[in-house]
Amino acid sequence: MQTSVTEKNLQSRSRAVQSEFRKRQLIDATIDCIDKLGLSQTTLARIAERAGVSQGIVIFHFQTKEGLLEQTLRHLSQEYMQCWENACDNAAPDPVSRLCTLIKASFTPSICNRKKISVLYAFWGESRSRPRYMELCGNNDLAFSSKLLSLCKEIESDSVSTLSAQTAALSIEGMIDGLWQNFLIGPPGFKRAQALTAVFELLEIIYPDEYKNIRQLAVSQG
Repeated sequence: MQTSVTEKNLQSRSRAVQSEFRKRQLIDATIDCIDKLGLSQTTLARIAERAGVSQGIVIFHFQTKEGLLEQTLRHLSQEYMQCWENACDNAAPDPVSRLCTLIKASFTPSICNRKKISVLYAFWGESRSRPRYMELCGNNDLAFSSKLLSLCKEIESDSVSTLSAQTAALSIEGMIDGLWQNFLIGPPGFKRAQALTAVFELLEIIYPDEYKNIRQLAVSQG
């Protein structure tokens, strides 16, 4: 069985493996710095210090601070997209199950935690003046919104819905966004289980004929 890559055995690995290890190490350090200091106070020197490497290594792998920031945002966006895409691919085929799975994926601990939400919001705050950030953030948001709308349309075609598919999708996504903010600025002790319960209860209101199915999925996925 292949051992995991660590700082101790890094030198024995291929250059490609070493490069990927360093890049991920620097991206993780960048996430930590943005969370603690904000984008404007995050510098290559501070990232290097956080990662425990020289500033030259940071420049070697990413050339500039902006290049490293873009790669960090790309990493976070792709991580979230892969999370919900994989979850939907592995869900039961009916649209209600896939919708509930999509919602659960949005609150996966590795994605939905105070640090990563803080960093994503920091990038969003700069996106109006930096089109590249808007592009990187927007691609995932558009894919998520499209998936959500398609599932709402599927459910609407087979079940009673108190809202149109467009309004249902907008309401669900808006609630998810608001609950993400709660993790960041809400009262201490706010739990993912509370967030999931809130969204599933909204689904029960929108799709009353699917009440039992949604409730069962909520219990099994909570």
